Amino acid sequence: MASRVSRRRVSRRSFLGGSLGTAALASLPTGGVFAAGSDVIRVGVVGCGGRGTGAALQAVAAEPGVVVTALGDLFTDHLAVSAEILASRLGDRFACPDDSRFTGAAAGFDVIASDIDMVILATPPHLRPAHVAAAIQAGRHVYCETPAAVDAAGTRSILALADEARRRGLSFAAGLHSRHDMRLERTIARVLDGSIGRPVRGVATARLGLPWRRGPLSGRTATDTAARNWITDQAASGGSFVEHHIHALDRLLWAFGDVAPIAALPIDAPLVLPSHVTGGPPAATTVRFVFAGGGSLDAGIERREGTTTEAVETVTGTRGEADLRTHAVSGRSPRPLAEGSLGSHAACMASMVRSLTSGRRVDDLATLCRSTMVALLGREAAEAARPVAWSELWPAGPESLSLRPLQSDMG
Repeated sequence: MASRVSRRRVSRRSFLGGSLGTAALASLPTGGVFAAGSDVIRVGVVGCGGRGTGAALQAVAAEPGVVVTALGDLFTDHLAVSAEILASRLGDRFACPDDSRFTGAAAGFDVIASDIDMVILATPPHLRPAHVAAAIQAGRHVYCETPAAVDAAGTRSILALADEARRRGLSFAAGLHSRHDMRLERTIARVLDGSIGRPVRGVATARLGLPWRRGPLSGRTATDTAARNWITDQAASGGSFVEHHIHALDRLLWAFGDVAPIAALPIDAPLVLPSHVTGGPPAATTVRFVFAGGGSLDAGIERREGTTTEAVETVTGTRGEADLRTHAVSGRSPRPLAEGSLGSHAACMASMVRSLTSGRRVDDLATLCRSTMVALLGREAAEAARPVAWSELWPAGPESLSLRPLQSDMG
């Protein structure tokens, strides 16, 4: 598929999704033979925006045998920019000829059906369930960005594939990169070890600017422009509480022992933010999650123009408090990280790739579905302006997605 290369710039932040830590990645062990006597891991990318391109770079950086062999995106210009970046950065480890570059509505399925071992799913979230199903049925290892889906039905359909993925020996890694942040891992370990007593209340609030938006371009239809601005369309993204706040919610759920709440109810309280952050209306989405054991989690997100980004993520226990952003536990600061430590995005991908070389499966599927469902539960309570029980969205009950921690080979 020949196409003219667009010169649209990709920001360093969206491109890398965090530091690659090149020197540290270069020191990673190469592991064993991948499969059938081959040391090559062929990777396809579905969704060639900043995150998809960055994830491909991180996969290649994690293991000398990784080669990017297929790309797919709805838009020709997105694919061309990604191909240009990957070719310039990866050299002969970008082995993706024109007939392995797919565009259009079926591009994701074309990538999955091509000759690959692992697929990176970085499309708008509403496409995730169909792509995950196709990848697992095709026997592909899956690296899936968050959230799992934009509704409960889609999330349930992904969880239903867990046994099939396990039976086929497939790794399924989620883009819950905070789970691979070494500082946060230490902080959560102290919380779970009882350093603050029993967690009884959590707060996960954020105030930030509006999502990015691309203006209409000459010759493009309104439908094309809308598709390019999927992040502002709740039907495609899940909305800010789901698409953006899922990471904060996941961190708090981790600190609470990875149990799902039994209900969410809307609250009228303003965002709990530092005292110097003032002005503006209360959060558009502010809810309280309640747990069977009696604990609660207040979560809110507000997005408006001209806002300085501020966030609070704390866990209060019976004997103290942990700050999941500063990593202070009961007022004690964390130990510094060793020089050259991987950034969380790079470490997340490294864990996935290592699972393929070591034969030790990564299985993040239930964790991704649980955090997605909690975000959806909160969104539903805020929109309905009433308490919503977990059982209304997930009949199997919260215990079906509780106490099943994310599996990782890091550490």
